[in-house]
Amino acid sequence: MEISLIILSVALFLNIIFILRLHKVNSILKSENDKLKSEVEKSKQDKQELISIDPGDRAIIPNYGMMQTDTKESFHVTYEVEIVEVSMDKVKVKAIDFTSNDKFARDPKHKSAIIDFMKDKWISKRDIELIVDDSMRRDAKLQEILG
Repeated sequence: MEISLIILSVALFLNIIFILRLHKVNSILKSENDKLKSEVEKSKQDKQELISIDPGDRAIIPNYGMMQTDTKESFHVTYEVEIVEVSMDKVKVKAIDFTSNDKFARDPKHKSAIIDFMKDKWISKRDIELIVDDSMRRDAKLQEILG
């Protein structure tokens, strides 16, 4: 009986030591996890600031499908646009230029009509690709420095 009591006491003591060691490892892992979460959040915030869309920024709208109303001829153009206004999900754009491989769009007499089509048009943010140039990088750096 005394031997079993001693064995149970030793087992209980070893379990307490094991539990304390696991608790220490668990608290270290929790602090590492919190640190990594804050780094990820900071990285997401930095990325968001870098690619935030502001009026005056430039973007492209790739392969925008269009159709000539008279002949029903369809064609695609890639617009270069300037951002005029920004909402939560959309941007108002003004076309600056475009490129296309289609015969109708390359015709110089249609150029102004194709550019005018994209004047003050609201486009979904996910349909545009922001052009990140040196001025955008400089603005992002300034925002980072200023906090």
